[in-house]
Amino acid sequence: MTIRPESGPVRAASGMKISNRSRGRPNPYGGAGIRAGSMPKGDRPIVLYPAYFDLGRTRDQGRRVAKRWAVESPTAQEVTAAAKALGLQPELEEGKAFPSTPWRKEGRVLVRADYYKTSIVQKVAKRIKDSR
Repeated sequence: MTIRPESGPVRAASGMKISNRSRGRPNPYGGAGIRAGSMPKGDRPIVLYPAYFDLGRTRDQGRRVAKRWAVESPTAQEVTAAAKALGLQPELEEGKAFPSTPWRKEGRVLVRADYYKTSIVQKVAKRIKDSR
């Protein structure tokens, strides 16, 4: 019988790595890199807040695009128009707030698409910038 050091991951009979922390027990929060309660991409809408495109915000405050694509005080209506121009079938929700600023009810836009959120945000930002 050989004793293995407790320093690195161990391989199970199936060839999968087992970390020392889990010791072969299943992850109670889901497995195989899938979050518990996650949904397929097409089933849940992508949410776009005007804060993502606001030049007056920092990245820490919620801006998601580069400064060159950001605009001053974008509105939910502008985001909706840009998403519609891209053929994304947007749905405007008035009175909704960006989570970090719940007192500013600027609205949000729901979009259903099979693309990554980052690429949609960038395309919408470019469209808003071009429309101004």
